[in-house]
Amino acid sequence: MSGFHPHSPPYPRPFPQPLSLPEEFALLSHLPSGKVHGKLRAVAGCAAAELGELALRRRVLVRPRETTVLGVRAQITHRAGLELLDISPTGLPWADEVLAELSRFPVSREGWVNIRQWLRERRRHAFRVHTAVLMERGVLRQRSGVLGGKRCVPDEGVRGAVVAQLRAIGSGQRAVDAHGLFLCDLIRAVGLHRTLRVPMGLRTTPYRSRGAGSAESVPEELRRASSALVALVPSRDTSMGSQGV
Repeated sequence: MSGFHPHSPPYPRPFPQPLSLPEEFALLSHLPSGKVHGKLRAVAGCAAAELGELALRRRVLVRPRETTVLGVRAQITHRAGLELLDISPTGLPWADEVLAELSRFPVSREGWVNIRQWLRERRRHAFRVHTAVLMERGVLRQRSGVLGGKRCVPDEGVRGAVVAQLRAIGSGQRAVDAHGLFLCDLIRAVGLHRTLRVPMGLRTTPYRSRGAGSAESVPEELRRASSALVALVPSRDTSMGSQGV
């Protein structure tokens, strides 16, 4: 078994369905103290993870814009568009909601949704939606803070197992599949890999080349999709820094 195949969960769970990509990202964003790692990064990353899950399920296709520089074709990942492939029911309420929203969203002349514009709208809701789902499933539990208020504390068994899988991928001990690649890209984009102590330096094979190394088996359109989505996620919070909320 390699990576985070949606039908082969990397850790035991007492519920029938494995966590989706945005649920895993939201879980990792909740620190053991109950704080959230980066307010703006968490909400933007969770919305991007929703599109990543839909891309993994072949419901949408992420299309980076292309240009030619000195005769060489290059991709403009931060100007990617989104093509709807299949809007039939997925079995996931949040995914069906997102597909319905995308089907009503304005499109370009090519018939693509502007991903940057959609993320700007969706990020207001995505993180709250998946935090609520994790609480319903018992993976997050609400507790009172020392100075009052409520915090969502993660189940350290489940969260720790996800972190262990990421560390195995980051250190090259484990091959990466498409799901694992999306999650690694997301946590690196928001700087969460440092908090989780997941090694992702220049020697880490998933990042050395998008066409080689342990990411070689991931289809090219999914490698491109992951790169395009994380290019639209802020690397820092302008107001909260990395202190969380």
